[in-house]
Amino acid sequence: MRFAAILCLAATASLAQQAKSNPISAEQARTIVPRADLSGLTDAQRGVFIEVATDVFNYAGCQDTLAKCLGAEQKDPHAVRMAALVKQLAGEGVPAATIVQAVEKYYASFEPGSRVGLNADNCPTLGKGSVNLVEFSDYQCPHCAAALKPLEQLVTQDRKGEARLCSKYFPFAQHPRARVAAACAEYARSKGKFWEMNAVIFANQETLEDENLKAYAKQVGLNGEEMLKAVYAGTFDEQVEKHRREGMAAGVESTPALFIDGRYVVLPLKPWYLAFTVDDELQWRREKGWKFAAADPAARAKDVTAAKK
Repeated sequence: MRFAAILCLAATASLAQQAKSNPISAEQARTIVPRADLSGLTDAQRGVFIEVATDVFNYAGCQDTLAKCLGAEQKDPHAVRMAALVKQLAGEGVPAATIVQAVEKYYASFEPGSRVGLNADNCPTLGKGSVNLVEFSDYQCPHCAAALKPLEQLVTQDRKGEARLCSKYFPFAQHPRARVAAACAEYARSKGKFWEMNAVIFANQETLEDENLKAYAKQVGLNGEEMLKAVYAGTFDEQVEKHRREGMAAGVESTPALFIDGRYVVLPLKPWYLAFTVDDELQWRREKGWKFAAADPAARAKDVTAAKK
């Protein structure tokens, strides 16, 4: 469940890693992958792209490596879309080997057998749409705080009307105030103020003592004294624990953990990737799963002949 974090860590070592890939000029790239738009990449980043494209296979449509499916004679749109993902990762400095792992994990996650069943209704929700995003978070997790704005932007702006967000609690034992904060958020939910309280708690996640939480409740128009009384009476313990156990059953090991229609998201929780993966989910539905085109007999015969030489 930590793959998205690994992508970010890998990007921090970009210069050293990219040096291992042969730099490729724009002209060379156009010759190798004429249908790929690699504008904006450096020679080193294009080198990473080409290394990945010649290694990974297209996920649907054209049955060959990404590089070959980006050939001038090809028409498959899936390869162009996959190229956009590889380009984005390469442009952020992720090394080739990590990109290969990422895209393979990403496209494999669409398989029905890789999805988990999650309840997208027993939680606070934001936005409306047919694509259900379920996020498990911990109020003392810095990465969860960083993911809040991109996720809200996705369902209220970037893919408004197409996706909805369901927020679930996953407090870790090593974060002593996370469970109390979750119960406070659940109290706010009962008063119709979840998203306001959620934002304030994440914005102040280093100061979550009782007096702080009371102040945050007042800030969003709630009664802090009443809130803490209900929280310490255990009123919301069952709901918080229900979310946590559901996350454990789904295999959550770290936060934030995001699932889209039961598919664990391995890509970074940033605006570009979130919009990209929602679009892919909708396309996957329209196509009723990823499917490969029939192999070209002439091309296969050509490959066999070349292999015998």
